[in-house]
Amino acid sequence: MVTVYLDKQVFSHLFKAKEEKYIRLREKILSHKDQFIYFYSNAHLFDLQKDLTSCKYDEMEFMQSIVDGNRLIYEAPNIMVLKQSPHDAFRTIGEIGDFSWLKYIDFSQITKEQKKAINNIVDITIKDFKGELDSDWLTKRIPISEDELQVDKQTFVSLIERIAYHFYENKESYKNIRDNTIAMYNPTLITAEEESSFNEQFASSPLGLSFGELVKAALTQTGLSSIDPAIVYSIAYIFLDLFGVNKETRKKVRFQNMQTDSCHSFFGSYCDCIVSDDEGMRRKCKVLYKLFNIGAKVYSIDEFIERFNKSIKDNEKSAHEYIGEIFDDCLTMQIKKIEITPEHTLLQLNTSCTYFGYFNYMSVRRTKDETDIILYKNNDFSQFILAKEIEIIVNRFVRVFNDIGANFALFDEANEFPQINTGNWARVLILNSADMYLTKFGDAPMLCLWIKLK
Repeated sequence: MVTVYLDKQVFSHLFKAKEEKYIRLREKILSHKDQFIYFYSNAHLFDLQKDLTSCKYDEMEFMQSIVDGNRLIYEAPNIMVLKQSPHDAFRTIGEIGDFSWLKYIDFSQITKEQKKAINNIVDITIKDFKGELDSDWLTKRIPISEDELQVDKQTFVSLIERIAYHFYENKESYKNIRDNTIAMYNPTLITAEEESSFNEQFASSPLGLSFGELVKAALTQTGLSSIDPAIVYSIAYIFLDLFGVNKETRKKVRFQNMQTDSCHSFFGSYCDCIVSDDEGMRRKCKVLYKLFNIGAKVYSIDEFIERFNKSIKDNEKSAHEYIGEIFDDCLTMQIKKIEITPEHTLLQLNTSCTYFGYFNYMSVRRTKDETDIILYKNNDFSQFILAKEIEIIVNRFVRVFNDIGANFALFDEANEFPQINTGNWARVLILNSADMYLTKFGDAPMLCLWIKLK
């Protein structure tokens, strides 16, 4: 575990430090900052907008002491990290639910896809307001395919403002929409648990669609791009709530809160773990991370404290301990998957631990002449990797092997990061039984440790 996403409520607990466990956790986070990377996003800033006192600025300063300006932002289709303090970022964002900026958009400059989306959203919304939207519209309605706008700007802005009122101002509107949606489309109250196969089970609902098919149908009907991960994820998150799949009670339902939580959940999916004090959000994260095959772990505060303490201990192991863990799993040889080609046999093994406190996958590659062990972090190529993350792992590698006589220098970002970007970088350790290469995995944003057995 290296990259960590704490939701706003966790930051608030650490900031106020009213309980002993938060005092201890805050001290450990600040004293081990060189081993972990913490992020914040717009979702934190939206949460802070609810605080009408000046206390929020003190909380931003505290947040900065942990995140060090690591702000996650999304610019379709990429996730990026911007160096900016929460306080500076707070001054640049609009309020959630405020769509006044629409008045300043030049509609002559929007794309054909955006025009299609506007046409379909307007059509669906007006029919819904008039009670003319058929119950099977998700499967039977023919989406508008016109490239040109069929509505003027003033009408569109007025319609969005009306929608915003019902979703953000009138607290009962969304609750009522949710009640009606559950009654019509999920009357048997099919729910999702972390390990359930609700995706397939949902096909027994009146719509006859699995949950994944439901999301795709909504994208098709609205003319939105199915290749934009943020849009796909947001719709899936909303549907978990709207169709009652997530078991959230009516009393707790707030559209604005759900929208902010969706943002937390989305950005947290790009980290090693997300930590939340909100059981409902954790449940949604677990369900969607499994549905979309996302490797991020979801922790409560108490679970994170336990895992964080273990990570700190794991990061301090000796070379003998680290290498022992690797070869123990090789000897046990619990095979998950086998891939055979004319050139090699590749075995993916079950892992009993996180090697070097970082790598959680192991493959053994066998050819006619050699056997290699390959350690890597994940299979998700949509992830990003920061120079700071590489620095943490390289310097851990340096500490571990310099203790047994190697002579490695600490990570030099100015010289080494350009080499990493060109694919011409490796830290090499020659041992009696193996050669070890800490390098980047091809074009993927991923470090790997390649061990060539002798």
